[in-house]
Amino acid sequence: MIISLRFGAVTTKWTDIYPALFNFDGQQQNQQLIRMLRLPRMLGAAIVGASFAASGALMQGITSNPLADSGLLGINSGAGLGLAIIFMLNPIPSPMYAIIGSFLGALVAILIIYFASSRPSIGMSPIRIVLLGAAISAFFTSLSQSISLVFNLNQDITFWLVGGTGNITWDQIKIISPIIIIGLVGTILISPQITLLSMGDEAAIALGRQPQRIRKWTMFLVLLLAGGAVSLAGTIAFVGLIVPHIVRYFVGYDYRTVLPASILFGALFFIVADCGARFVAPPTETPVGVIITIIGVPFLLLQIRKGSL
Repeated sequence: MIISLRFGAVTTKWTDIYPALFNFDGQQQNQQLIRMLRLPRMLGAAIVGASFAASGALMQGITSNPLADSGLLGINSGAGLGLAIIFMLNPIPSPMYAIIGSFLGALVAILIIYFASSRPSIGMSPIRIVLLGAAISAFFTSLSQSISLVFNLNQDITFWLVGGTGNITWDQIKIISPIIIIGLVGTILISPQITLLSMGDEAAIALGRQPQRIRKWTMFLVLLLAGGAVSLAGTIAFVGLIVPHIVRYFVGYDYRTVLPASILFGALFFIVADCGARFVAPPTETPVGVIITIIGVPFLLLQIRKGSL
């Protein structure tokens, strides 16, 4: 987090960070840069990383699919399509309208995945869920790009289609952080139920739980987390795939520890990737979505080679 506040396109000093946070002087340009631009970006990166990681872990738990991720299953692309429609209606939308569009698009994708996974012919096969998610993602992405081309929104919407944190503002943080906090708290509270569900519906029913009810609440939490994260940073995939697999090496397979660890490590992972995006080709900045995709695609291929499908 401190490195994220220190480095960027404009050079600042280590000694500028403390006064910018705790003894702010609006007359100092470096302090203004840190306080008004880099601090919301850093907090936004932490929120986005935690949200994507938690949503991925939740999806993996309720679908028994080690490759489940809000990006791979088309949820992020659905949120991106909602944003594209909002931009089509208003090229300069307010943060609230952008968030609403993101949530509605994510909701459509989640409903498709939910009803599809409830069918025995699809829900029992992780490969079919991944293929369905790939089809949904491709369809929604093509619609978003078509809207962008027809209505000449290339510059306005490219940020959300590629994924990045450079445009995150305090206004967005204030609106979306309560929603994501609710989602993260709900994730912690439902973690024991996810552990039972990951052991199979029969085990959950034997212990007096209702698997379908758990899945509905979990999908609602995924909606809050993925929809909120996309509205801040765009349609970034692979965070929810990578992070839960990494934390399982350290904390095991009990979701009472997997989910809190995914939240913490997801925030760390995204902030590190965001810092890396500033150092790849200075003075220009590489979109963080590109950095994560470069990491995520080999990781996905490795999981396939290991037999995760």
